Amino acid sequence: MELTKKEKTTKYLIYCAVIVVLSLIQNVCASWFEINGARCFFLIPGAVLLTLGEDEKAAALLGLFAGVLWDSVAAENTAFNAVFFMVFCYAASLLLSHILRETFLVRVVIAAFACMLYTFLYWLFFVGAKKSGGTQALFSFYFPSFIYSAVVGIILDFIFTSLKRKLNKE
Repeated sequence: MELTKKEKTTKYLIYCAVIVVLSLIQNVCASWFEINGARCFFLIPGAVLLTLGEDEKAAALLGLFAGVLWDSVAAENTAFNAVFFMVFCYAASLLLSHILRETFLVRVVIAAFACMLYTFLYWLFFVGAKKSGGTQALFSFYFPSFIYSAVVGIILDFIFTSLKRKLNKE
């Protein structure tokens, strides 16, 4: 069933509101969700899971929005997050619409891969090559944060699947 323009607008406004809430939880309430120094990057699985199954252009724009929100509070304001989220959400949406079938396992694996790729690239570009103790940071902060974020992605998938079904009138 094709959604009307009003229904699409409502759906994307709700997606943007969810991304804003995830950004606030990640950046304002981060210490509440910290486990032994590992932080959960709520925006990575959240943005990826919301954009899966959407049009590629909409996915790229929602990813860009999530990345800009993260870049607005990031210590290194290099637009890394905006570019990463936009490219990854576009590629994941393209992959899911043309090659893969949307199942629970595929959604969770794509979200976990996004967490892994983000944490490794961020560490590589901003921590590993520039600071002494970069390897220690990889194993003491970035790797546990990746695991934590991937597990939270599974929980978010259950929440977002029902939300997306309701908004898409399935």
